[in-house]
Amino acid sequence: MGDCKNINYFSIDSIDLRLLAGAESHVFNNDNLSIILNGQPTDNAFFSEGEVYQLPEPRLLLFMNGEADVHLDLEQYHFERGTVILTPPDVILEFEHIGQDVTVCGIAMKEAVHVAERIVTNVPAKDFELLLRMTYLLWDLATQAPFRREAALQMVRAMVTNVQYIKEASDSSADKPAVARHQELFQQFKMLVSRHCERERNIPFYADLLHITPHHLSAVISQASGHSAMYWINRAVVLRAKVLLHTSGLLTYEIAERLNFSNPPAFNNFFKRETGLTPKEFRSRYL
Repeated sequence: MGDCKNINYFSIDSIDLRLLAGAESHVFNNDNLSIILNGQPTDNAFFSEGEVYQLPEPRLLLFMNGEADVHLDLEQYHFERGTVILTPPDVILEFEHIGQDVTVCGIAMKEAVHVAERIVTNVPAKDFELLLRMTYLLWDLATQAPFRREAALQMVRAMVTNVQYIKEASDSSADKPAVARHQELFQQFKMLVSRHCERERNIPFYADLLHITPHHLSAVISQASGHSAMYWINRAVVLRAKVLLHTSGLLTYEIAERLNFSNPPAFNNFFKRETGLTPKEFRSRYL
């Protein structure tokens, strides 16, 4: 991601879903969840290539048509038909490219559904069709009057569990060669960094969580990504700092404290080294 991009806070509650989803879509929205069938996000001005968005609600997306290249937090993905995306709260999204024929079905979960980790996976056709049928059944449940809240939320939980099962089955289906194991460790490392970067910026902490030595972790990350482990840790901290500078009313010293810097000057020096701007300059330029 670019060093000095704006962070757009993108809550479902702050927009008109019909404008977001496109004229050919079907939209349901209440205080519990939002559902979009046959959404076409390229038909609107809400998402733009190169912009960065913070998504506060957990979401489940089924990519039905077209292609897109995106970053989710620290990781780059290619979406195409059959891609299933499950995200926890407060994911950072950036589109590198969105095809004009993109069509998705999506669910935003506003309460009572816990999503602990990000999953992006291309699923077999039979699993994708099952998830689509579950989405249509959820629509039927949600649009009944009066709203059948618990039945609808149980269906969403079942869909989340099914996606997790599909991913676990795929991961354990075969023995992986060394290169694949390194990539898997790299993905686990980035997931942990995204989760813990506000408090932890040292390699031994993450090596301990992964049950390997710091030296081995550094070697694997360098081989798998072409960058050092500290590059990814610093990138995550900068991204979190930008979000806080842009979307919160916290003072700079409060952000420094939240990100576990020893003092505000240490945070200022770190941010300037990584972005070329001080926190004050970044906030002045993009607010």
